[in-house]
Order: sequence, then C-alpha cells, then structure tokens
Amino acid sequence: MLDHKVKRVLVKDIMTTKVISVYPETMLTEATKLITEHNFDGLPVISKDGHLVGILTEYDLINKTSSLSASFLERILSDIYTTKEEDGSDDKKTVAELTVQDIMNPEPLTLTEDATLEEVIQTFRSHHRVNPIPIVNSSRQVVGIISRFDVLRPLNIIVYGNKK
Repeated sequence: MLDHKVKRVLVKDIMTTKVISVYPETMLTEATKLITEHNFDGLPVISKDGHLVGILTEYDLINKTSSLSASFLERILSDIYTTKEEDGSDDKKTVAELTVQDIMNPEPLTLTEDATLEEVIQTFRSHHRVNPIPIVNSSRQVVGIISRFDVLRPLNIIVYGNKK
C-alpha cells in the first residue's frame, strides 16, 4: 500500500511576495493609476515604517462616499463637468486633491503567512467584497498579498501542468 502524504498548502506557498503598496498621503489619482496599470484589485496602505494601516480596493474607489455623500464616480463626473463658479463651493476636495487616506479602508482583513489554503478560501467565501487580502507578520508589516487569482493558480498548474 502506498502512503501518499498530501502537503498542506499555506498562504506563504501561493501568496505574491513582491507587493506594491502606497502611503496614506499618496494622491488618490496616483494609486488609481497603479491599480489600473497593474490590473490589481487593491493595494495595501502602509506607514513609513512598513506597517499596514489600511487597504485601497476597487470596491472602495467605486463605493466610498465623499463629504457630499456622492459616490466616487459621481464626484469624478462632477469635477469634470462642474466648475467652482457653477456649484458655488470651494471647501470640498476635488478628486485631484483626494489622498488614499480619504478613501481607504482603515481596518483591512488580514491573514498570516501560516494560514492554510482552506482558511483563505473560507475567508473569501465569508467576505465576498474582500480582494485582495494583505498577509502580515506579527508586527503588522506586509510580507505578501493574496487574491482570488492566487487561489486559482494551483488549479491551473494541476490542469495544465500535468499535460506533457
């Protein structure tokens, strides 16, 4: 009888370790450009000493509201088609003035690199809007990031990697 030991897959085995992150004071337009150019779902937001302080996701960009309770996209359209003379207010921030801190989620869901693949899958199932998930060490420094794409990558290897 063959004894097949199945290796337990951990987050550190499949996470992305070259993480692009932004600071809270990064201009929102710059962060949005990073997200779109790299086809990311989100970016970790870190302090100058590398500690996780938030996350900026596509969901945040679309759904977070401004001080006028208008959606982010409505604000963009408003900034494009409205001049300050037309709306009469100079106290609101324009999209070009917003920073990551204005929109980010300051309490991101995180996992550690020793979390199992099963835990990652369960986390994505339980938190449908969460993607990606920062991976942090005990000091809350970002050591990686995992997305739904990363979870699907092993399936691709199984399906296509065994065909020779």
